[in-house]
Amino acid sequence: MKVAITGAAGHLGAALLQEICKRKLQVKGLFRDTDTRSCKGLPVEIVYGDMLQPDVLTSLFADCDAVIHCAAVISVNGDPTGIVHQTNVTGTQMAIDAALNCGVKRFIHISSIHAFQQQPSFEILDEQRAPVTEKAFAYDRSKLEGQRVALAAINHGIEVLVLHPTSIIGPYDYKPSLMGQVIIDLYKGKLPFVFKGGFDFCDCRDVAHAIVNSLTLGRSGQAYLLGGKWHSLQQLAAFISSASSKKINPIALPKLAAIAGLPFVKLLAVIKHKDPLYSIEAVEALFTGNRFISSAKAVNELQYAIRPFEQTVHDAFEWFNNNGYLD
Repeated sequence: MKVAITGAAGHLGAALLQEICKRKLQVKGLFRDTDTRSCKGLPVEIVYGDMLQPDVLTSLFADCDAVIHCAAVISVNGDPTGIVHQTNVTGTQMAIDAALNCGVKRFIHISSIHAFQQQPSFEILDEQRAPVTEKAFAYDRSKLEGQRVALAAINHGIEVLVLHPTSIIGPYDYKPSLMGQVIIDLYKGKLPFVFKGGFDFCDCRDVAHAIVNSLTLGRSGQAYLLGGKWHSLQQLAAFISSASSKKINPIALPKLAAIAGLPFVKLLAVIKHKDPLYSIEAVEALFTGNRFISSAKAVNELQYAIRPFEQTVHDAFEWFNNNGYLD
């Protein structure tokens, strides 16, 4: 089997390349630029270019049996330039069109847990939970629209599965990701405070394993949640402290403090010409994200397995440490 991956330079893409090569499958990866650290030492056929260019996608998907579409723009600051919708929705349509033209048999679309309504936060969230509405944040809407675009292609003869990871952490985080940067900043003491909320965390390696399984397992037209367990940012800091043997104990602030600080965070971002430290979207995800996400369907049909969160944090810390991110 030959597999094509969009977003091969990202965190999940890097974990996927590791898993696919471990299984000795042929793989082609799409890279926007010369940052190919995620495939260093791996037998990956590199395709350079932007996924919003049809000829690039055709080159990537040519002679491939399956596509894993994990390229996306993650945003907690809305979509002021339109790039979130353009990448997550229009880009998915372009990927589907190219896959159909190239005769790809199975298309694995990586969506997000945020395509589902998170509340009630303390009731089990599974694949039957209602999707987000038009009032949802731009990123959440884009992930829902993107998966709908992908699933519509089933009518044209291609098999499509949609997988929904929660908050991904773990090794192979070269960029690093938003959560990877949180781990680094907590260790370096750059985050003297955190908020009392948290996330459902999943390990990139567990997610990659289930995604590669879905190349041959699972049912077309179905959605699968790939979660872990909900942990607070305080617990995350405690696990980093344990992994590093360094006392890391940030002050935990309530939601009221987070909301009150938003105007100052925005102003500071404007002054420094940087993205804000956090946004209302991040606050809502932290405090109202679902705490009981069920991955039972993926466990049963994709052989998804969830390792302990403490091990994930330890391995992520060790990877960052060994690769010079904590110097």
